[in-house]
Amino acid sequence: MGTPDEAWIIGSKQFDRKSQLALYNYCFPILQRSARKFFSTDEELMHVINGSFIKIIQNLHRYEQINFDAWIKRICTNESIDYLRKHKRYKQTFLVSPAEGVFETADAPSIESEIEKEYLETLLLHLSAPCRIVFNLFAIEGFSHKEISQSLGITVETSKWHTKMARKKLKDILANPLLQKDPHGNS
Repeated sequence: MGTPDEAWIIGSKQFDRKSQLALYNYCFPILQRSARKFFSTDEELMHVINGSFIKIIQNLHRYEQINFDAWIKRICTNESIDYLRKHKRYKQTFLVSPAEGVFETADAPSIESEIEKEYLETLLLHLSAPCRIVFNLFAIEGFSHKEISQSLGITVETSKWHTKMARKKLKDILANPLLQKDPHGNS
């Protein structure tokens, strides 16, 4: 991790296929980890990874010698948000019925600071798609509720509600070790 070979970047800017393949192989695991926070199906995951890589290639001229990994993670996060925004079935999952209400978030210590990042990512798979997406954007990626609401086309209150529900579910899982098994049945 860190920075890919400079020759791959230069070659990719010049549309050299071997350089682009080498850069893709470098980027793939980073993009996969980033997109996995949002999507659980391989089809959606690959769509976002490949879309992200296309944007990386198209924007290499903008890359300045900053942290390359952080730069491509941000591109992947934005591509994930764009994908979610474009697909109507996701819009329906973010709706909160009036009966569920909107809750204020507590000022208690955040659960994400108490556990390791990798463990948290595994636990996130237990959450519903909207809660996982909003919680990831808020707690891990550092978006504000206002930014999340604008990005996903939901209200600030809905963003706060999904964050609260995600925290509640994560606390329940942490309190009961039997719930910590992989929700997809993987070992």
